[in-house]
Amino acid sequence: MVQVTLWDDNPSAVDLLGFGAVVAPVLQAIGAPQLDPVTIGIHAPWGGGKSTVLGLIGGALREDPRYLVVRTDPWEYDDHGDVKGTVIAEVLGALEARFGETAGLKEKTKGLLKRISWARVGVALANGALTMQWDPDALVSAFTPRAKEMPDSITGFRDEFAGLLASLSDLDRVVVLVDDLDRCLPEAVTATLEAIKLFLSVPKMIFVIAADQDMVRDAIAVSVDSASRGDRFAARYLEKIIQLPVSLPRLAPHEAEAYTALLLARADCDDAASFEALVEHCGKRRLAHQVPLLGDLADLPWQPDAGVLLMAAQFAQGLGADKVSNPREIKRFLNAFGIRRQIAEARGIQVSPDVIGKLLLLEDRFRDDFDALAATPAAQRADLLAAWEGWALETEGVSRPERISETTKVWAASEPHLADIELGPYITLAATLISSSLGAELSDELAALVGRLIGPSIADRGLAQEALAKRPMSDRRLAVNGLLGRARRVEDVADTIEALISIAKSSGELAGEIAAGIRQDCWRRIDPGSVAGLAGSDVAALVALVQDIANDEGLEADVRQAARQVAQP
Repeated sequence: MVQVTLWDDNPSAVDLLGFGAVVAPVLQAIGAPQLDPVTIGIHAPWGGGKSTVLGLIGGALREDPRYLVVRTDPWEYDDHGDVKGTVIAEVLGALEARFGETAGLKEKTKGLLKRISWARVGVALANGALTMQWDPDALVSAFTPRAKEMPDSITGFRDEFAGLLASLSDLDRVVVLVDDLDRCLPEAVTATLEAIKLFLSVPKMIFVIAADQDMVRDAIAVSVDSASRGDRFAARYLEKIIQLPVSLPRLAPHEAEAYTALLLARADCDDAASFEALVEHCGKRRLAHQVPLLGDLADLPWQPDAGVLLMAAQFAQGLGADKVSNPREIKRFLNAFGIRRQIAEARGIQVSPDVIGKLLLLEDRFRDDFDALAATPAAQRADLLAAWEGWALETEGVSRPERISETTKVWAASEPHLADIELGPYITLAATLISSSLGAELSDELAALVGRLIGPSIADRGLAQEALAKRPMSDRRLAVNGLLGRARRVEDVADTIEALISIAKSSGELAGEIAAGIRQDCWRRIDPGSVAGLAGSDVAALVALVQDIANDEGLEADVRQAARQVAQP
């Protein structure tokens, strides 16, 4: 049985991506006396390695006794009602844990925490949580404005906190590493930034915020308002908060190839020291601008199998630009590859790993073309693949097969060639795993009908919907799967969603499946027009999606705003 190695989504403790070039100047900025206090932003899109960089920064500082490293993740806070207070309390808690024996420190931190506690009382009262438990005099006292000098006043926090840090002569910097801010709801984003700017930004404090800058800017804009003024304010606000922005580089193809090879090699290498030597070798070649980064391995104590290096090159060349430049997407693809290998072996399907890898790339990047391959009768697949590869290799007299897209040329020309390999059992397995349509399931008539559902003629779409509604439920379900299969590989899904809404109206039994399919295969490409269509469908399962769209901070701001507008009673 194939032993599947799965890669988790946790930040790496080992620098496999050459981020040391980014970490080094950040460490210099943290120690620079003229930058005190300072907030540093580590910017990259989802999965770009931000958490790994934070881990490398923390690892480099934790052994220095003059630094106190505090790692915080507002996304994981239980107390979402008072994010500011939680951020402040984490910093104070770390100070007390480190310097608890210092004379007077515990009393000072307790005084600061008391100020936070009074602020929390105000939050709880405003939410109505404690109103029924307090007597009138206590309520009046809680809301009475307090002078800055009073011990239960939050307004005096900043000065007292600055004095506390100044008294710690053995401490040069408190470095707060803020992770996953871009995953938080808008209120939590702004509350975290307010805690940093208004209360904690005093000498000796350094903040390193890892986040997708666009996501944070959108969250600030939503907190202010949805008008253009909110966008402008958000940009200026973020510039004021973050004095030193640092953008992580996206992976170049040769970096992606080396990263993929290192992940695969780590699964095969039993000796940690040997793997570290391999990583170090890769780093030296990176500094020397030598490509491939995993070349000239003969002198190392251990080196990955040549097949692993070839497979890494295959994956790096075959994945789309959006995925090959993103470490998290590479891991996700490798996990899918490992699981697919194990399932194939468990079913007794004998296909080499490089063949599985190439077909999985076809699924991932060119789903319509994979559907075409799967829909071709088994006896004709070898001829299709021979023509496909001949066209890609520019063999004289061979033209591109029908239903095969021009964009697959590089894929078809790459090794291994598939025309002479028995692929029937594997393609059947893969198609069933991804709900693809096999030739035996989807007739030519039904395939043509599915095409008409998203065709250019509005009148013909209506006729196709009427024809589909008269067909058996099994055919209607296949039509839904066919539409969703196409949605996975096209950028504009508006016509597909419109067709799915029409099917849900006429076939209520499929509404739940259609809603789940839209969530899985169309979610990130929904536009405001599709939101309006879902809201006006009068199909409960589809209408319920609108509120989820309104609350999903991962979607574009105009899409969320459209959902909020149509969701209002």
